[in-house]
Amino acid sequence: MNEASLVGTAGYRTDSYSAEPLRDIPVLSESFSMLEEVPFRPTYRHAWPLIPGLGMFAAVAYLVGLIVQNNENVGLNHEQYIDQNILAEQCPSVAYPVPWKELNRKLHDCRRHEYYDPLHDICGVCPKPEPTDRVFAVYWESQKDCARLVEEINTRYITHVYWAFATVNTNGEVSQSLQYWDDTAVMNCMATLRMRCIKQLVSIGGADCRNNFYSLKEPEAMTRFIDGALSIVKRFDFDGIDIDDETGNQKQANWDWNKNQGPTVISYLTKLRQSLDSMQKPDEPRYLLTWDEFPSSFDHAIGGYAGCSFSAVNAGPNGDDGWHRCFSAGITPLVDWVNIMLYNLPSAGDYSDTMNNRIPNWWVPTIPTNKLVIGACSGLGCVEPLPPSNQMYNAAYNGSVLYKGCMLWSATFDILYESANALKVMGSAGNYGVKMPFYTLDL
Repeated sequence: MNEASLVGTAGYRTDSYSAEPLRDIPVLSESFSMLEEVPFRPTYRHAWPLIPGLGMFAAVAYLVGLIVQNNENVGLNHEQYIDQNILAEQCPSVAYPVPWKELNRKLHDCRRHEYYDPLHDICGVCPKPEPTDRVFAVYWESQKDCARLVEEINTRYITHVYWAFATVNTNGEVSQSLQYWDDTAVMNCMATLRMRCIKQLVSIGGADCRNNFYSLKEPEAMTRFIDGALSIVKRFDFDGIDIDDETGNQKQANWDWNKNQGPTVISYLTKLRQSLDSMQKPDEPRYLLTWDEFPSSFDHAIGGYAGCSFSAVNAGPNGDDGWHRCFSAGITPLVDWVNIMLYNLPSAGDYSDTMNNRIPNWWVPTIPTNKLVIGACSGLGCVEPLPPSNQMYNAAYNGSVLYKGCMLWSATFDILYESANALKVMGSAGNYGVKMPFYTLDL
């Protein structure tokens, strides 16, 4: 057959199919009239897509980890982690975040000695005060954002906060707002601190309004003072009052505070004590009343130094502006404790003698050890002459072992400018802090 016979009338080759290899033509079977497929035999070379897939998964997981990473414990060594996360007794039910609005609404249903537990949605009962309890009280000056206090991890050592200050006017009125800051913000901070059972007192007075306390000799001014003090306690739902009356041997007291101003102090403290007790609701703890005292108020006359009677009339050429006074013994039974402002000593050299001799021998016979709180200062809170560098540790340790506790002026300076060093040093030195209650686990 010649080549022409292979070409059809249309010009196409008629042998095109027969020229295709037989192995590529589908084979049909009479018993199974379907296309027969060669079975797939997997090999390692088919696994190559897993490599880029796993890489993409790892990259996504890494990015998510960066977004949700908790940096709270970054940089801590093993001992620091145990100290902050185990010994500190942190509890998820307390640290559970709650919006301010919801928290305030929930706390409104809780009583003064209770805290709101968001994990269980209940009002838990704070630990009852015990004679062996130790106080670590700190001042917070309300001109600074109190959110810094709430967010500071070393706040776990604090047992009491003195909110400073509610000032006293020339006619005896007590300001119904704290200095410089928004009341709502302060109340929000108080709400969060209450979830840790930290007691909170309003500090009335301060050095700036010291002379206004002399107006309380007038009955009308005394009435306004008592009414105003009770009113601000109710408004903020404070746990009590800290009195920072810094009057002294001044001209207004005829150079003798104990004799001429002491009776006025005893009078208003008595009225405050009685009024706070009458405000107390059934089954609630007693409202606290504390007093701040100069560190020289029990000093004896030695040589040319008149001791606690030191005033402008006997101060010599250096003069004096009334920062001395002799303690009035009638204060002791009216208050829960006395805060010794040990950082206001006239001389840094007096510190050791005051701590080792004057307090145990001169103070304690009038004020028992369970009513003495030793004060310390932090950084910018210290004034000339500066106390010894170890004064924070000494105040905290001795306060815990020998007395009622310690006090810090102020947490504001410490947290904002000193990285909360005083809170950590003092808190750990005296083993301070509120021991929150534990719940039985449902197993």
